[in-house]
Formats: sequence, C-alpha cells, structure tokens
Amino acid sequence: MKQWIWMGGEELSSEQWKRSFETIKEHGIDAVLLNGNEKIFEKAIPIANNMELEIHTWLITLLGDNELAKKHPEWFAVNGLGETAAEIPQYVDYYKWLCPNNPEVQEYLIDKVNSLSKIPGNSGVHLDYIRFCDVILPIGIQPNYKLVQIKEESRYDYCYCNHCVKKFKSQYNIDPREITDPSYNKKWLQFRYDSITNLVNILGEKVRENKKQITAAVFPIQMQRYVRQQWNRWDLDAVFPMMYHSCYNESIDWIAAETKKGINLLGNTALYSGLYIPSIKPGELETAVTYAVTGGAAGVSYFCFKAINNEHWNN
Repeated sequence: MKQWIWMGGEELSSEQWKRSFETIKEHGIDAVLLNGNEKIFEKAIPIANNMELEIHTWLITLLGDNELAKKHPEWFAVNGLGETAAEIPQYVDYYKWLCPNNPEVQEYLIDKVNSLSKIPGNSGVHLDYIRFCDVILPIGIQPNYKLVQIKEESRYDYCYCNHCVKKFKSQYNIDPREITDPSYNKKWLQFRYDSITNLVNILGEKVRENKKQITAAVFPIQMQRYVRQQWNRWDLDAVFPMMYHSCYNESIDWIAAETKKGINLLGNTALYSGLYIPSIKPGELETAVTYAVTGGAAGVSYFCFKAINNEHWNN
C-alpha cells in the first residue's frame, strides 16, 4: 500500500523542510503532493529526494486569481445568467473559474505543466480543481453557505462563454443558452464532461512528454455530475478521489463503498482514496485506511500535513 500526503506551499527554511519531511518519512508516507511556487520547489524537492521521498507538484488548475482576472477577464467561465466568474464568483471569493475550452487558457496551462514537469527531482504533476464549479454542493457543506440545493440553478451552472457556446453549436446545432432546462439535456452535460476530459488529456500528454507522471484530485462518484468530472475516462497514472465522508453526512465505512464504486469504473488507473483528516479522530485513522484498502484502493492520501497532529501520528 502506497501512502501520500497533500502539503501546502509555505516558504520554510531548509531545516524546517528537513524536519517536516523526516516526520512524513518516519510515519511510512511514500510521496508528497506539494503545492507552492518555483522558489519553494527549488528548496524543498532536493531535500525530499535526499530522503528518498517522492514529490509531485500539486497544481490548482482551473482556478484563476485576482491578478489573472484583471489581466485576462475573457479567460473566465460564464454562468447561466451570463455572469463571469472573474467578476461574480459563486459561494466563495476565490471561485474564479477558468474556461477549459478557451484556447488561451489551454495554452496557459500547458505552459504551466510543462514547466512543473521539467523541475529536477519532481516525479509528476498533480491536477487539482480540474473541473467546473459545483452546480450543487455536497449535502454536508450546504449549511455552511445557508443553502438547500435540490436542483441545478443557473447562477452556479457553467460555462456559457462564447467559446463553449460556439463549440457546442458546431457539434449539435443547439445554442445551450436556449435550452429550457439545461440540467436535463444529456448532450449539454456530456459536452461539459468532455470539456474537462479533453483538457486533462492535453495536459497529461505534455507531462508525459517530459517522462513524468500525471495524477489528479477528483470528487467521489456521486458528485461527478455536479462538477462535470467523468474521471474514469481520463488518461492518468492515478486518481485521488476525495473520500471526505463528513461532506456527505456519511459514516466512516462509506469510504469502502465509494472506493469500490471508483475501482469498478476504472481500468488500469491506480486509485488512492483521499482521507480528510479534520473529520477523522486519531483513533479512527487506521480504520479509515482499512476501509479504503478494503474497497480496493492502491493506498491513501491524507489531507493534509497541517491537519495531522501528534495523536494522529501515534495512532
């Protein structure tokens, strides 16, 4: 069983990186999904490599930031009300989603993964936020936003930008903006699935040109429709479904059932069950891992390094 951990990109001293990686290594973790910038990677990766710890650079893929929104507002996704995510993000301020069908966005991301996969000592690129905005949030999260979502609504439904409209019309001779109820249109749903699948495979091809692995963090099967992730069709080395049982008001044994569903859909792609540490008591961590392996996972990934305390490590 292979164990991974997601790790946020803080700027640490060499000694701090060394201590963090020592802790990770001592507890049987094999690989780190590391978020950060070039400066962080240049310092952290050689230290990890010296400890025979695998590093994969963790990329926040289809979320833009404020700087990008100012520079390229035309790159951002548009919802069913005609609002751009650059100006009116949904749920939280940072939900500034880029459009996966925009050729300039694709080139921007190709350049990013090309640079990341060429970093010496980096074993691969890990795609996160490689999806559309949640048209419906997980049931356990909705109360945090004072929402009760029982159907898809236009304000959360993406993308209706000119690129998407033109591409869909060329395939089906239908303007998606004129569909009476988009949530029931199978062609429009599949188009969004395919939009993400196409982008993943384009990025994966570039990463593999540099002889590195390509992986992705994804939502569990029951959420595929609502984030437009048909990840069982993606050409990846591994998927990391976020089996965050508390987000779905489920008990911890749900991890086994949901892992099994993912395994049944996949071919040769490895599946590592993502475990949400804040919702797992220290005494339950071994149980959560056991459920993931029982479901057929090749291993697990822990979210995240900061959330694991001494009690977790010691159990």
